[in-house]
Amino acid sequence: MIDLATNLCGLKLRTPFVLASGPLSFDGDALARATRAGAGAGVTKTIGVRAAVNPVPHIARSSGGLLNAERWSDLSPERWIEREIPRARQAGTVVIASVGLTREDVRALAGALAEAGACALEVVSYDGSAVPGMVEEAVRRASVPVFAKVSANAPGVVETARACLANGASAITAIDSVGPALRFDLASRRPRLGGYGWLSGRPILPIALRVVADIARETGCPIIGTGGVETADDVLEMLYAGATAVGVCTAPVLHGVSVFGDLLRDVSARLASLGFQSPGEATGAGLPALVAASNGTQVREGWTFAWSRTACTQCGVCVRVCPYGARRSAETIVEADCRGCGLCASSCPAAALLLQRGGGLVPVKEARP
Repeated sequence: MIDLATNLCGLKLRTPFVLASGPLSFDGDALARATRAGAGAGVTKTIGVRAAVNPVPHIARSSGGLLNAERWSDLSPERWIEREIPRARQAGTVVIASVGLTREDVRALAGALAEAGACALEVVSYDGSAVPGMVEEAVRRASVPVFAKVSANAPGVVETARACLANGASAITAIDSVGPALRFDLASRRPRLGGYGWLSGRPILPIALRVVADIARETGCPIIGTGGVETADDVLEMLYAGATAVGVCTAPVLHGVSVFGDLLRDVSARLASLGFQSPGEATGAGLPALVAASNGTQVREGWTFAWSRTACTQCGVCVRVCPYGARRSAETIVEADCRGCGLCASSCPAAALLLQRGGGLVPVKEARP
């Protein structure tokens, strides 16, 4: 197996997986549980100057992810400082203390959280414009690395990241949950959470990848890529986008902390299969092609379909999803009607149909109308 050890701003992580701030990081024992399962670090629930009181209910499944109306930690800052952080550190957890949601919170807590044993601080706020100032406050009061968590919920996320780095942030965590979002319970005719919530999990992965890639391209800074990661391929995509470490939150909530062990095994194998010797080698690997695509290249020219007879199950999905009626079967296509959208290939459950540059496994035959 490939060694997945990762250096994050001087923090030595045995794996690149970070338990992101959320329900599973509610206290020190919970952080330690994730560490034993394979997380390289754990971010506490966001710690404020007073404990939060969460509404009931405040978490619901939604579209393959979670809708939540959680606030910050329901434990007092004194509890975190006196018991939970030291307890997690004693268990071997690399603790990243999430602190927010205002500059005043950071001023009151940053130094004490670092002194309690936090290896780094992560500042977060519902108001993105407040985060650069919170970074400045944290850097002034703590000697540990300071990470800034940025959100895609408002425009200017790259500019916010730049401002945080200029104020002393060592890394950026991207992104936070997306919203506000809303789901209804049909029987009661009421919102599932009593009102609006925030969406996390698989539905937000493409948004997270875009933000991570944008920040990586513009700044080159270390990034904890967070949002929608569930599988080894998701981890690789996050690394390709420019992440140094990968935050995971919703997947272990829905499937258990054993997800970290699965990722440990599967990511190691996936990296090896793609020719990488470490996670660091994969960081940013997708950005050159992203730059080329952004420059308006003629993507249809030079691309061909490839079809594997042995892998194909003749399920017909590729034909069914073709918007233009060009795909007549897995192995036949009306070239004149094909726009090269690629939906047929990306929908193939057996990965038997590919859209790629140049030749293929078995070139598809051109069908004549």
